[in-house]
Amino acid sequence: MIKGQQIILKPSKLSDKRKIYEWLCLSETARSHMGPPNFEDTPIPSWEEYCEDFEDYYFDGSKPECGQLWIISYENEEIGAICYSSFHLKGKSAELDIWMSTEKHCGKGFGSESIKVFCDYLIQILGIERFIIRPSKRNTRAVRAYEKGGFVKVLDEDKQKVVKEFLLDEYLDVYGQGDYGIGDDVVLIM
Repeated sequence: MIKGQQIILKPSKLSDKRKIYEWLCLSETARSHMGPPNFEDTPIPSWEEYCEDFEDYYFDGSKPECGQLWIISYENEEIGAICYSSFHLKGKSAELDIWMSTEKHCGKGFGSESIKVFCDYLIQILGIERFIIRPSKRNTRAVRAYEKGGFVKVLDEDKQKVVKEFLLDEYLDVYGQGDYGIGDDVVLIM
């Protein structure tokens, strides 16, 4: 468990997998990062596609060197999820992702606080030295939360270079474009 001022992070369990899929893909917050009406070009993954991307180790903690997903709680209510992935990155690096379960939990500082305490934890426990996150530039609320959490935007002309510095060569073709493609993404690092 990781305690912040407002939030608590706890490792997810395999039994949380479906609930977290629903928060990411089927909740009202999904429209901020995938699917219609704002992201027709980023379709909502099916349950099967989600399970391919979020293998069981994200939920059971069996491969912390590859990634793990944690649940964000506020006042004993589960309000979102935060995760890191490292399997595809060079050195002591992690790529982060975060989402809230409903709109009522957005814009209250929970995300930026979660990012800060989670990164501190990953630095202390796993020795992570650098972080990357790549939201869509259309998701301005998320970009602001990441900046409040300590991330800094990479200039557009430097994005591809930075992504190549993070990704292992064998994953460049698969993950080099990010979820939104170069041009629609914002690359932030810490």
